[in-house]
Amino acid sequence: MAALVFLAMLALNCLTPYVADDYTFSFSYATGERLTGLWSVLQSQWYHYFHWSGRFLIKCLAQGFTVLPKIVFNLLNAAVYAGLGLVLHRLAIARKRHFEPAVLALIYLSLWMVAPVFGQTNLWMCGSVNYLWATFFCMAALIPYALHLNRAFSARRWLAPVCLLAGLVAGWSSENTSAGLLVALVLCVGFFLWRDKKAPLWAWLGLAGALLGFALLILAPGNYQRQDAAADPRGPLTVLAVRFLSALNQLVSGGGLVLLVLFGVLFCLLALQKPSVSGLFWPLALFAAAMGANFAMILSPVYYPRSTHGVFTFLTAACAACAVQLEGKSIRCALAAGAAGLTMAAAVQFVWAGYDIASFFVMKQTREQALLAEAAAGNTEVVTYAIEPYTRWCAGWGLPDLRQDPEDWVCADTAKYYGLESLSADEARTYPFPGKTNTAFETGEIPDI
Repeated sequence: MAALVFLAMLALNCLTPYVADDYTFSFSYATGERLTGLWSVLQSQWYHYFHWSGRFLIKCLAQGFTVLPKIVFNLLNAAVYAGLGLVLHRLAIARKRHFEPAVLALIYLSLWMVAPVFGQTNLWMCGSVNYLWATFFCMAALIPYALHLNRAFSARRWLAPVCLLAGLVAGWSSENTSAGLLVALVLCVGFFLWRDKKAPLWAWLGLAGALLGFALLILAPGNYQRQDAAADPRGPLTVLAVRFLSALNQLVSGGGLVLLVLFGVLFCLLALQKPSVSGLFWPLALFAAAMGANFAMILSPVYYPRSTHGVFTFLTAACAACAVQLEGKSIRCALAAGAAGLTMAAAVQFVWAGYDIASFFVMKQTREQALLAEAAAGNTEVVTYAIEPYTRWCAGWGLPDLRQDPEDWVCADTAKYYGLESLSADEARTYPFPGKTNTAFETGEIPDI
């Protein structure tokens, strides 16, 4: 199942071109020159850490991939996506020996169907590293805790340093997903202290590593430079209230509400079967992590839909942790039937997504060849067209393409990437899509994204 998911994602990744920030990340933040190797990436991110964002490790990966052939990213990204499903399955079953095919299928279906901007978080190169990879690191760091919850075990010596490093990487990955991870880690260590009167060294080190990584992420000087540059004139209570409502809206929009309702139903069914205390605790800990990841965004001035990736992944893990514990033939049949039905729906969606992604790719390739031809001919000031896709599975959906103002950052960085002095668009173009109408195609106007 994971192999099929890997191959499907590899195909979609190969059909996803550079989009938006990918062009920006091709150049050093320190010098403005094209990145050439590891040292130039580290220099760029050292500057970036002090002037823009604390995601040093994640952004090093994102910029590093622009130096390598795109196929390297395609292979690794597809592997991380398939691996995330396996990690969530392991978190759900903990140390049980039996495999749960229906639950694994439902995990993959949730990752595919629930994401509000799937292309941005799983196919777009910059976005995938910032969201998919960050979520993978956070979920993988939880595996030893899930195993120990199910039944205390004697850890080997190498586990303590591994947990410290995994916690550091995961805590340094994403402001809100890493916050959700910290919620889960604190709850797990507290549970170990309550149940066993002590917590293993590796559990403490994993928590310490995550706290250190999170501190490096949040306390980065660049975060506060940006915050000062975008001061909010409203009162603090008004700001917090608006941000809370924004976070609540993102949580219940789209598939998030489905996951919340599903978790409530599954947890009630699980409670009726009177499982062990750890069996009830673990889904609740994952649910609390999801809430922590979501409402941590109250501290951010903007909550983009792509920031729900970690939130919905934690919710998916919480639902899976309930589902694997449910007993009874009728419940197992219901899970299998649900997985089969949703797989059929996802297959139809995959056809739609594949057509949209492939069409967007062809149009980007056609425009790229025209831009390269203009550059080769010595025409450095080019006016072309923007491209607008149709579905949330396409990496370009919801992201800025070329705009009318050549000074706009996306136009300026794309022009620099192709060796042009000026680049802008005077119309938006798209492609036929059954059952949908794109207003940009009719009006020729450029969408204000």
